[in-house]
Amino acid sequence: MAKVSVIVPIYNVEQYLPKCLDSLINQTFNDIEILAISDGSPDNSVEIIKKYAKKDNRVKCIEKENGGYGSVLEYAIKHIETEYFIICDPDDWLRKDSIEILYNKAKEFKTDLVIGSKYLVYSDNNEQKYDDSKIKNVNVDILDNKKYENDELGKAFFLTPSPHSKLYKTKYAKKIKFPSKVSFTDFLLFTLYVNRCKSFVYIKDALSYYLVDRPGNTMTDVKPRIFDYHYTVFYSVMEQIDNKNSQKYLYSHMLDHYRYICFELKKCNDLKVKKEKADKIYELLNLLYPYKKIIKKEEYIFPLKQSRYNRLLLNHLTSKKFFDNLIKKER
Repeated sequence: MAKVSVIVPIYNVEQYLPKCLDSLINQTFNDIEILAISDGSPDNSVEIIKKYAKKDNRVKCIEKENGGYGSVLEYAIKHIETEYFIICDPDDWLRKDSIEILYNKAKEFKTDLVIGSKYLVYSDNNEQKYDDSKIKNVNVDILDNKKYENDELGKAFFLTPSPHSKLYKTKYAKKIKFPSKVSFTDFLLFTLYVNRCKSFVYIKDALSYYLVDRPGNTMTDVKPRIFDYHYTVFYSVMEQIDNKNSQKYLYSHMLDHYRYICFELKKCNDLKVKKEKADKIYELLNLLYPYKKIIKKEEYIFPLKQSRYNRLLLNHLTSKKFFDNLIKKER
C-alpha cells in the first residue's frame, strides 16, 4: 500500500497538467498514489490523466461533478487510506525529491505536519524567486529543522496556508468540512488542521514550484465573487473551531487574515461592488469580537502599526469607521 497520497484537484488546466504529472511520477519516493481528480473539467484534462494512468498504475483518474476546490479535497481526504497526504495543484510541480524529503522529515521528527518552502514562478519570463513561506512583518521566529509542539505549535499559523510543500497526516484532516463551489479552501484546511494536530516541523528547502500569475489564479483575481468566497471560508473556519482546545495565536491569525481580505477588497475598482461586498465582509468582525482579549495579549507578535489597526478593528466604537477607511470605500 502507498505511504503518501498526492491530491491533484483539476479544472480547466490541460495546458499545465502534463508538467505537474511528470513531476509526480518521477519522484524519488515511489510509495505514492496520485489521485488526479477532475472536478467536472470541461477541457481535455481527463484524457491526459487517462494516458498517464495507462503507463503508471499509481495514477488514479477520478471524475466527479463540479463542486469546487474544497469538494475535491473533501472527497479525496474521505477516501484516502494512506498515513500522509500532500496537495499539488495542477498548474504547479514538485522538485523530484520533494515527497522523499517531506516523508523522511515526518518520520525523523515523529511529527504531524511538515512545511517546506517554495519557488514563485512567473510565466512571462519564467523567473523563479525563492519564497520561505513565512508570513512577513510578524515577530515570530520559525527555525529550520526544529519540532514545534504544545504552546509553540501555533507558530505554524504564520506560515503561508497555500498547499505548497506541505505533508499532512491524514487522521487530523478527516473530519474537516469544506464548503462547495468556493476558492480559498486551502486556507480552511491549513487553519483547522494546525488547530487539531500536535506538532509541526519547518524546513527551508524549496520543494515546489508555484505558478503565481496564471490567468484565473484566485490569488491574482479580484472579481466580485472572490469576496463571497472569502466570507464563506472565513465563516466556515470559525464555525468549525473547537474553542476549548484552540491553539495559541489562532485568533490573531484569523484577524491577520481578515486584514488581508480588507486589503484585497481595497483593490476592487467598482465602487458599487465594493460597497455591497464591504457590508458582508464587515459582518465577520462579529465572529472575532469575543476573542479580542486573547488577541490583545498576543499583539506583541505584530508591528506597532498593525497592533493599532487590530485594536481599532476590534473596538465597537471605532471599527466601522476604521474598516471603511481601511478599504477606502469612498472616493
